[in-house]
Amino acid sequence: MRRSGPDLWFTRARMLLGLLFAGSVLAGCSSSSFLGRQFTDFRAYYNTFYNARKSFDEGVRGLRAQQEQPIDPTAYLTLFGPPTRTANAAAFNKAIEKSAEVVRRHPGSKWVDDALMLIGQSYFYLGNYAGAAQKFREVIALGGAKELEARFWLARSLVAARSFDEAQTVLQETLAREALPTDWRSRFLLLQADLYVQQERWEEARQALEAGLQRVPERSLGAKGYFLLGQVCETLQDYACAYAAFDRVRRYRPDYELAYAAEWQAVRIQGLHLDPEAALERLRRMERDDKHFARRAELTYLRARIYQAMGAVEEARTLYHRLLYESDADINRVRGRIHYALGELYRDVFQDYLAAAAHFDTAATALGGNRRASARTEAASTPPTPLALSDVQEQARVFGQFARVRQEIHRLDSLLYLGSLDDEAFAAFVLELRRRRARELEAQRRRAGERAAEQRFLQSRLEQPTRSAETAAATAGGDAGFLFHRDPVRVQENRTRFFERWGRRPLVPNWRRRAAIQGATVAERTANGQMADGLHGEDVEEELPPVDVSDVPRDSVRQAQMRAERARLRYELGNVLFLSMQRPDSAAYWYRLVILEDADQPVAPRAYYALAEVQRALGDTAAASALLKTLLERYPDTPLASRVRVLQGATPPPQPTVPDTLAHAEAAYARAVDAWRRGRYREALRHLLETAAHYPETPVAPRALLAVGYVWRDMLDRGVLADSTRLPVAIPAPLRSALMPAPPAVDTAAVADTGRALAAPDTLETIAGPASQDSVQVDSTLPDVSSKVSPAARPDTALTLVRLYTYLTERYPQAPEARLAREVLAALKPPPSGVAPDSAKADSARVRPPRGRPEPERLREPESVRAVWTILLLETDNDQEVGQVLQQYRQLAPGQVIDVRPYRAEGRLHYRLILGRYRSEEEARTAIQQLHPVLQGGARPLLLEPTGRENRN
Repeated sequence: MRRSGPDLWFTRARMLLGLLFAGSVLAGCSSSSFLGRQFTDFRAYYNTFYNARKSFDEGVRGLRAQQEQPIDPTAYLTLFGPPTRTANAAAFNKAIEKSAEVVRRHPGSKWVDDALMLIGQSYFYLGNYAGAAQKFREVIALGGAKELEARFWLARSLVAARSFDEAQTVLQETLAREALPTDWRSRFLLLQADLYVQQERWEEARQALEAGLQRVPERSLGAKGYFLLGQVCETLQDYACAYAAFDRVRRYRPDYELAYAAEWQAVRIQGLHLDPEAALERLRRMERDDKHFARRAELTYLRARIYQAMGAVEEARTLYHRLLYESDADINRVRGRIHYALGELYRDVFQDYLAAAAHFDTAATALGGNRRASARTEAASTPPTPLALSDVQEQARVFGQFARVRQEIHRLDSLLYLGSLDDEAFAAFVLELRRRRARELEAQRRRAGERAAEQRFLQSRLEQPTRSAETAAATAGGDAGFLFHRDPVRVQENRTRFFERWGRRPLVPNWRRRAAIQGATVAERTANGQMADGLHGEDVEEELPPVDVSDVPRDSVRQAQMRAERARLRYELGNVLFLSMQRPDSAAYWYRLVILEDADQPVAPRAYYALAEVQRALGDTAAASALLKTLLERYPDTPLASRVRVLQGATPPPQPTVPDTLAHAEAAYARAVDAWRRGRYREALRHLLETAAHYPETPVAPRALLAVGYVWRDMLDRGVLADSTRLPVAIPAPLRSALMPAPPAVDTAAVADTGRALAAPDTLETIAGPASQDSVQVDSTLPDVSSKVSPAARPDTALTLVRLYTYLTERYPQAPEARLAREVLAALKPPPSGVAPDSAKADSARVRPPRGRPEPERLREPESVRAVWTILLLETDNDQEVGQVLQQYRQLAPGQVIDVRPYRAEGRLHYRLILGRYRSEEEARTAIQQLHPVLQGGARPLLLEPTGRENRN
């Protein structure tokens, strides 16, 4: 059907008008016109900004998913802080790129400020706070509806960048506005509270939180704000405020993690500080709630903490141990806290510092690892909460130091005890130790065999289906009989499996009873110290495992060194208890132990001073003054005593007097030692006694008195002195009244045994110091003893070694020489009943005159010269060989006196290396048998003849 003329004309006219109108519209679509701006905004949004917003929202969703993690109770909950890490950086980078394209291509669009805000927010989430702040300042400069939001994000960026002053300025300028909307005022106040928390301005933070939470605009922000308020109130120790704030979080219906953390904190605050019974009831409801099933370990830990605060320490410890060793719940989040709580219990309640050290060390390891795993990358300097246990590393260090020193003291005590045992008791101990070690090794072998049998059984059970299938396939075509008894391969396999499962049990009646009787017999034999592997009857020592007892000090020198080390460690342990652990009562015990048992050690004066400080810290100033007075009396010449005098304000003694007196005493003692070395014994004795008499207040006096006994012994050993009951010099008048009380009495038994008692490792080098030469000292001439005793100075016959050393121990009880004197006095005790007291003296009556040379006239003494036996180790004319063997025996026979005796034969100089001093040939032979493992094959007894000066090790 064709249209008529008028209709066709009308259609064409309408189309022409439409084309004209479209052309006019397109001609008027410039950027300045209204229609042009709408078109530009339309193109900017749908071509670019829409994609930028979409990418930004994708990144924010990733951050929110990341935040749905358990709340860290050791850090303050930040309200507007940066995320710990960026989950989807690519999304934010794409948002920045698309938003920048909007700004470049459409600078006149209404979406420019939105694009700049999106760029700044993306920078913020990526951690570029400087770039974010710059973009927010550009938005503020543009003005418009985005200004308040830009100010808020600018303040957030400055707080995250820790530019606190600039952030405070922005916040104060914004809050000072009168027309600030309520919801924005609340946000700015809460952000200001975040800033105050970073600055640890707790009271101002609480005020800002309380003001900002009055009309909070968002439900999630209100929940987080009250949680932070609870943490701040706890820091201020306002526990009622903290409990109310944590309890109010649930009104905002937050997500599970925040709701659980707030309720857990509320129960903790209520149980530890407010109402424990009500807290336990509320905690019971939480434990019955199924949604907290995965957190039951944390709830049990909280119950134990409340018990501990209530004083129910046994119940608390039981729960802690149950969590650690019996529970199947996940305790990784509270493992470190459990060990820390146990450390507190053992430290404060049970006083077991070694157990506390172990728990603190484990807590430091666990909490340190958790803290590193959850450390914040940007807010690492956020202050910790009171729940952070920030002192765990220090507690672990201090108690670890205590444990190390205490265990070392215990080890030294054990070694010193073993060193004090006689040879028989020590051998019995070593034998028992080897038996115990053998039983331990046997138990280890038995357990290893049991584990191997179990593994073989399990392996056979796993292989059984495969072998059964293979056997069934192999015998499918033949007749093996009932239970395959006609197939030898199957019979042997079943026999082996039977033994693996049931063992080789005998096919006899009552085999169980017989096995029980045999087991009881073996157990009884093992309990009696016998080995189960055929070592019946007596032990076969060659088959027992060896044990290392090299650390046991079996000689007096090593024992003295170990006692000195133990005294030092005791003093160090007292310092740890007093200075680091704040336990003055416990420290006082160790300081007193040093004073009572180690008074002769160099650390004793410091122990007196430290104990005085402990008493002063405890408020007992009278006891502190008495201790300092004792310190000044017993150790007057120590540097510590001088410092005490200065602290007390006392006038120090004249400086020239004490040093001069000490110098004179040292010089007199040096002259005595020089005379001793030159063989002028009487001169040496006289100088030593005069030194002790004229300088009694110096530390040289006890040294001189101790040396008198050694010179006396030396004269008897060399045959220079025939009568051992009298001192060949007169005692000076100042010492006579103390050493010679009336009526005089002669201790013949003790004097006769002088040589035996003083034959110890303390020799001339120990008393006077080592010789100036390292080589073997040889003196072919005889000693010069021409000094005579004048008739006026009559030798004293009443002085004995016992009386001399008794005076030394009583007059100078704290001197190091007093300890040596006590050891000598202990050796000089009278022999037991049944032994003739004059036997030693009878042995000493046997005299053997010197061979090979006449005795000089100046050495002639009365006919009775004491005989001394020794062990001849080596006789040679090679001085280098003597030196090498001497060094060897110093290591092999510590504590023994080793001498070198030179003599001339056939015009050449020969040397005899001898060991020890003995009263008879029988004693020398007995010593050779005892020292057989370390002696050379040619060792034999030798009668020691009076000769020239010795060189001693």
